[in-house]
Amino acid sequence: MMRPVAFGLLVLVSAVTVATAQEVSLGHAESSAADAAAEGSDWPGAIAHARAAAEAYVPGSPWADRGMRRLAAIGHAAETRSDVPNALLAYGAMRTAAMATHVPYAGASHWLAEADEGLARVASSSEGPGHGAATSQAMLEALRRSKGPSDFSLVVLALTAASTFGGLAVLALGSAGRRAKVAQAVATGGFVAYAAIVLTS
Repeated sequence: MMRPVAFGLLVLVSAVTVATAQEVSLGHAESSAADAAAEGSDWPGAIAHARAAAEAYVPGSPWADRGMRRLAAIGHAAETRSDVPNALLAYGAMRTAAMATHVPYAGASHWLAEADEGLARVASSSEGPGHGAATSQAMLEALRRSKGPSDFSLVVLALTAASTFGGLAVLALGSAGRRAKVAQAVATGGFVAYAAIVLTS
């Protein structure tokens, strides 16, 4: 009984280690590519690479934060030279990356707030003096309302996915009898709950 469990834990730890190493390597490569593109004033390329670096989030790795800082710098520089398309692209990429790497119940990311403010500021820059502030505020409120799935939904999704894979793992180990029936029920229930949450989110 203990041998299959130990083997399963070893496989899990190995998979996590490999995935972590891949994300760190990806973050490094994409951050370097973003720097090179920015030096050549290839703003769309720099934004794409910086976003990829920002989304390669691993606790303790510097590359995701560096990618976010590159996006912020590109957005601010684009605003300064009145380059609205690239400013919107940079802040939009920052917002997407912040939402993609959000950790449930960890609080709102300051990068998300900065991206929302940048998008609202740039969108209102084309308005007249009497309408710019109102447009900026209205857009900022709209962006803050569209935060994606709630933290509770993300936690439930993680639990249902874990129950599904856990049940399948028990079945894969060749369990029989009542144990197999319980594992099958857990896997099926987890999958159904996962699908229901995804479809209603």
